[in-house]
Amino acid sequence: MKKYVGLFIAWGLFLLSAVAFAAANYEENVVEAEGYGLSAAGSATEVQARLTARRAAIADAQRVLAEEMAAVQVDAETRVEDAALKSDVVQTKVTALLKGCRVVRESYEDGAYRVTVAVPLFGERSLAAAALPRKSGRQPFPLAASLSQDEAAKEYGPREPVEGGPYTGLILDCRGLDLRPAMSPVIKTTAGEPIYGYKNLDSAEVIRRGMAGYAHTFEDNTARAGENPLILRAAGVDRYFNPVITAEDGGWILRENEKTHFLDKAAVVFVR
Repeated sequence: MKKYVGLFIAWGLFLLSAVAFAAANYEENVVEAEGYGLSAAGSATEVQARLTARRAAIADAQRVLAEEMAAVQVDAETRVEDAALKSDVVQTKVTALLKGCRVVRESYEDGAYRVTVAVPLFGERSLAAAALPRKSGRQPFPLAASLSQDEAAKEYGPREPVEGGPYTGLILDCRGLDLRPAMSPVIKTTAGEPIYGYKNLDSAEVIRRGMAGYAHTFEDNTARAGENPLILRAAGVDRYFNPVITAEDGGWILRENEKTHFLDKAAVVFVR
């Protein structure tokens, strides 16, 4: 009787796999997904039942992972799914990455197997390596003096840094603005002028570590901005994924970057 109760519970878990856990975690540099599988009825041995359930769980997890990978934003306009539809090369790379996903956690109880699989967001063999276009060169950052001034931006005062420069990186405070993560975000001014984007960076470096870190507080996951970051408040968000700053702050960032080149190093963090 206990065995049948366990199988009933396991079947309930299996039905819930339609809402199985899946997440693109920029803080941990990983896309993860959970899947569930049941042992086949009439398995000859316990070992065979367990192997059957594990295979089913991995297949289920890969299905969920495929959906999660497809939904990751490359930039504000493009998801991985869109990039794969436009390019057979991207599609082939994404498919290979999915097939080679790692099993990072697994458990088995009462005939039900639970598996968590993962692929890295950034790195040599990552979703970024599959989806981001490779480019041979990079465009220089704009000059601070070239930015258009926006009178409406004066209401947004910069958050004063703890110390003066030289600055080791940039932290943009985007809390309360519903900023969502993307592989290739763009920092723009309130006049719509980009000051920091994929075109300004070395593509190999972006694929290796991303363009920006994402954090929920100023204490967590901000180390990439260094020991003395320039901390500013974002004025808004463009299309959910691109932080917007005032022209005044944009000029400040660009002038400081000329001294220490923290933008070139992608020493940028968005707190959201």
